[in-house]
Amino acid sequence: MRSPVLLLLLAAIAFAGSLVQIGGLKFYEASSLQDLSSYLASHQGPTFVFVDEEGCPACEYMKTQVFTNSTVASALSGFNLVAIDITYVPVSSIPVYINGSVFVVENGQAGYTKPYYGPYQVPILGTPTMLVGYDIGGKLYLKGLLLGGLPPQGFLEFLILSGFAVPTETVGVRPPVATTAQSGVQPLLALPVAFAVGAASVFSPCVLPVLTVGAVAVAARRSLWKVLAGMVLSFSAFGVLVSALGQAASGFRVALEGAGGAVLLMLGLLLVVPPLERRFVVAMSGLQTKASKAARGAGDFALGLSLGAVWTPCIAPFMGLAAVSALVSGNFLDGFAIMLAYALGLAAALYAILKAISRWGKKAAVRSMGLSKWGRRLELVVGIASIALGILLLGEAAGLGLWSVVFGKLQSFI
Repeated sequence: MRSPVLLLLLAAIAFAGSLVQIGGLKFYEASSLQDLSSYLASHQGPTFVFVDEEGCPACEYMKTQVFTNSTVASALSGFNLVAIDITYVPVSSIPVYINGSVFVVENGQAGYTKPYYGPYQVPILGTPTMLVGYDIGGKLYLKGLLLGGLPPQGFLEFLILSGFAVPTETVGVRPPVATTAQSGVQPLLALPVAFAVGAASVFSPCVLPVLTVGAVAVAARRSLWKVLAGMVLSFSAFGVLVSALGQAASGFRVALEGAGGAVLLMLGLLLVVPPLERRFVVAMSGLQTKASKAARGAGDFALGLSLGAVWTPCIAPFMGLAAVSALVSGNFLDGFAIMLAYALGLAAALYAILKAISRWGKKAAVRSMGLSKWGRRLELVVGIASIALGILLLGEAAGLGLWSVVFGKLQSFI
């Protein structure tokens, strides 16, 4: 009888989280949402949750520059500290309870959300995501939400404005930039701002996966606007789905990633293996023209849908307070509109850049006919890149985290 009990005990220990040193603090590293729930059930009082992932520069900044600060360490000494690394723990939202307004800081903006009461799933729209609140009876009552990094003084101000007492000898607390609890979210004013920020974010390393697949689509003579349209739609819809459905929305993301990975893999095989390409052309020519175009267009759109799914975790450093406030307060229509404007801004910038590069390449080829011999080699390179991206995306859908790890490393290097 003792053996089964011992085995169950060892299994529980193996799947449970462990203590990890982050800066000058010891965090409990949760291994799953169930593990987090178990931890909260046995720990009462102020609680701080730090969500990070590999290849996240702002996460490293918090670990090496903020959590090592003695005043910050002192301020958090009385908290239950929990860390979740979403590189290895597939978490898209964290269950909390909200009783009133939540203080939100994001990308230099700060304010209080509209009042909300009841259970809620906080979407992990990017890393680092930090939650602070009170653990009462195993339920985390959210008081503050921080998206992105802050310097030590800014982090201490975030704790104070979230309602926690911290050492104040070095902190000069400033009022929040915007107080949405009083003025409310104004999406019509936020839309042009979100569009402009989306266009500007094209220069971020976070957009590297989208830019890479977009370049493959152009080189493989796919419909770029259909790819980007799929990206815009799935990004906007998935962000709202995560906010509305929480962890249950992860199934939609897996399906989108799987579809996009399959399209990329098939596209690459057609470019690399000439017999397959010939059979494909013959098969398509046997269909009606409209049906053929529709089939190819559906593939382009599916590829774009997958981009929206994999790109969603990258938005925290660039999305405005209005979108976060709209989603936290449950105003999903406002949140969808703002996220749609943001995605359209990025898509427009990507389209302009990739089309300009494509036209330049065609003109260069016309001037130098000698470049024509490289046409087949270029197709091979594009095909191999497409196959590699498809495998990475299918690996992401299978829960291996291949896409996140590879592009996380590249973004960290850049």
